[in-house]
Amino acid sequence: MANSKPKTTRIVCISDTHSRYGFALPAGDILVHAGDFSMSGEQSEIENFITCLKSLTQYRLKVFIAGNHDITLQPAFYEKNWERWHRGRKQNWELIGRLVRDPSLAANYGIVYLEEQQFIDNVTGLKFYGSPYQPEFHNWAFNLPSNSIEIKEAWSRIPNDVDVLLTHGPPTNILDENSAGIHVGCAQMLARIMSIRPRLHVFGHIHESYGRLENGSTIFVNASTCNLSYQPVQAPIVVDLELKSNQ
Repeated sequence: MANSKPKTTRIVCISDTHSRYGFALPAGDILVHAGDFSMSGEQSEIENFITCLKSLTQYRLKVFIAGNHDITLQPAFYEKNWERWHRGRKQNWELIGRLVRDPSLAANYGIVYLEEQQFIDNVTGLKFYGSPYQPEFHNWAFNLPSNSIEIKEAWSRIPNDVDVLLTHGPPTNILDENSAGIHVGCAQMLARIMSIRPRLHVFGHIHESYGRLENGSTIFVNASTCNLSYQPVQAPIVVDLELKSNQ
């Protein structure tokens, strides 16, 4: 019997949309979003984002992670810091957590939220892993101390055999240069990636380093949709992945 699996799959990469909608999305099989889909994790922002994903029926699968702006998805952080963003209107982080983790999203709409979790696509066999963490950044959500044991341990949890890695922040020296010309990516992350060599690594966070490059067997994509002015002017980046014969 002929193999019914596709030989390639088209992955459309976006990130850092910050509650902006209406920008053009190209055709593809899978949509990935590398976090910061909101400005400050308000319930209305999360609901609007999920509604948007549900409407994107042109994609068979939609995989997303949180970023530092999606603060209500890190409850311990939010409980300590909520007044900084939401004074007098504390958000229901328990409800918000249930919204993004609702099992019916995957079953009915092909929407998958990953937070230090792996997901295997049963159509392509591709293995996805997503992590929202990044080095400390102005005391936002999912920050870990730079060059710390904690951040090294976070990257050690990335499976050795991951195909598509989603992180919110970049590795050091790869599409990580900020507006001051400083490379702000994570060195420990880079070490782990060079060890395991995922086929595709998608991130955002540093809006001004939007782009794509290839290093060895890994395609790196900074998919930041918004520029530094939070305008969604940076086009989605399309990656066509050839599927291995055993996938």
